[in-house]
Amino acid sequence: MSVPTYPRQAIAQASNLMLQPILWERPQVEGFTIDGSASQDLDDAIWIEPTRSGAILCIHVADVAELIASGTPLDKLAIARVQTRYFAKGNDPMLPQVLSEDKLSLHQGKARPTITVKVILNHWAQVIQTEIFESWLVSARRFSYAGCDQACLDPTDKHHSILKLGQEWAERLSKQRQEAGAFGGFYSQAGYLIDENGNITCSKSHYHAQVIVQEFMILANHAVAQWLAERDLVALYRNHTARVIAPERGEMIQSLLTTGNPQLLRQQLMNWLNRAEYGPTLIGHFALNLTAYCHFTSPIRRLADLINHRIIKAQLRGKKHPYTKLDLEQLGKHIYNVTLAFEHESAEHHKEQRKQHYQSLLEQPDSLKQLPEKVFSRVLKQAIKKDDFEAIRTATLKRLEQATLTLQDLYLLLFCSGDPDLGQRTCDSLKDRPGEAMSIMAIALDQQQEWQRFDFVELEGKSPFISWLEVQIEGRIWTTKYPADNQRKQTARHQACLNWIQAHVLKKLVSSEERVIPVRPVSEQEKQKKAEAAQSKPGPRPTNLVLEKPLEDEQNFVGLLNQLCQAMKWDYPAFEFTEAEAEFSCFCSIEAAAKRVTAIGTATKKQQSKQLAARDVLEQLQMMNMEILI
Repeated sequence: MSVPTYPRQAIAQASNLMLQPILWERPQVEGFTIDGSASQDLDDAIWIEPTRSGAILCIHVADVAELIASGTPLDKLAIARVQTRYFAKGNDPMLPQVLSEDKLSLHQGKARPTITVKVILNHWAQVIQTEIFESWLVSARRFSYAGCDQACLDPTDKHHSILKLGQEWAERLSKQRQEAGAFGGFYSQAGYLIDENGNITCSKSHYHAQVIVQEFMILANHAVAQWLAERDLVALYRNHTARVIAPERGEMIQSLLTTGNPQLLRQQLMNWLNRAEYGPTLIGHFALNLTAYCHFTSPIRRLADLINHRIIKAQLRGKKHPYTKLDLEQLGKHIYNVTLAFEHESAEHHKEQRKQHYQSLLEQPDSLKQLPEKVFSRVLKQAIKKDDFEAIRTATLKRLEQATLTLQDLYLLLFCSGDPDLGQRTCDSLKDRPGEAMSIMAIALDQQQEWQRFDFVELEGKSPFISWLEVQIEGRIWTTKYPADNQRKQTARHQACLNWIQAHVLKKLVSSEERVIPVRPVSEQEKQKKAEAAQSKPGPRPTNLVLEKPLEDEQNFVGLLNQLCQAMKWDYPAFEFTEAEAEFSCFCSIEAAAKRVTAIGTATKKQQSKQLAARDVLEQLQMMNMEILI
């Protein structure tokens, strides 16, 4: 997405803006900045003082709105740009560099106009009072994150005490937020940062100073939003919500903080959370668990903050609100759309770069053996996508033998390679670990767009457990002709998944009607018991009352059928379920005196279909010649 460039006239206007006349009408405040070592757009500074009952925390933010009025060329260009874009090398600022990195930036020793958010906290880090006023600042020091951490450890540093105090209160604020149920702004146990919007950030380095800045900025943005809400002012609030399918907050937090896989963590968050949005209606912020939140602390590099500054400055000066609710709704949508377009463009750019890199690796077969697991997975994906698998075949088969391929790799080989021989080899490699087959099927369900669902169909009764896997693909059910069986139910299901995958590779999947239902084998122990029972009770067996009494509605037909089987020394009936649209079908099968009796019951509820099938079998037994029962 192209963004408008700043014309010479706008840059000249920015260069001619004067600061000094503004400053002398305001109170001077104390503060220092903490930012990344390469940062030049320093838009916030902090200061903290202890009190008997808590602390006074001050966040001073560059007063961009004082110099850039609404409707000016600079304002229009800022609206078009929405935010500063950061790249690996340099950035593309929202405002001309003469402002963003010079006239407005809170550089050490330079007088700058600011807006101060003064927050009084009690001992438990709860907000007691918030005051907002126009001020001016000469930053006492410009700390990098590493430099701040070093000063915290050095008692001889003249800012050591205030930094240690800031660190202490940042920890209190963090603890207070976590105890209140927030998960945004915390690290998972695997070291991945979950930011305020529920996004995953994988940072190579982590400084205590980053926690100070994060907690103070979250506090300031929350305090400003509350200040606006208390005065019933429409503003660009930052709203964040969870989706209907999201689990309870406690369950979600436990999962997020303990999940070690960043891809799984990212997928969970995408499934559970909506994107944060700007709007004039106050909804609240789910990830931070705050009833009111906005963006205020970065007006140099974020349009929403600049707009909120103008609203607050108008309120402080007793002037008319500079925006209507409709204005803010439109600005919120504009920011959302432009940000989304930027993200898509950036993702596509990085995606193309990765493709080129992996393609270059494909052209160097000797290097494939040494690739790390993750990199090899991406090269494998690129090879399959480009239909250039032969270049990586040898290395893939070697890793398949060594069982070092990831589940995603195995999924690609089975469902995306289009190579039956390779698919069969992959199935063979899974025979000793069928549990992975179920995980592969879960990946396929997520990534195969035409797949709607999968489920297990099982014969009820004593072990061994008998199981088929069914997958609905474009409205049709596909399964295997023969089931899997095992003494353990979960193992039978794992094997059913592997059976399905193998049938898919060999193109031998069948419809549910073609499934072969086996006769449940009788164990030697059961045979011996039957023989002993026959010897101890020679002669004809008595009839059973279940077969003599007429069946009535509301009876438990499944219970009656099981009671009959127990009395007549028959194997218990087998029940098999299938689902189509909004109905369940239950197939009931029983062997009665060397004769197989079957029936199907269909109903909107699974249990009801089972009852109907059992009733049908009972009615058939009652109609049969009574000689088979005596």
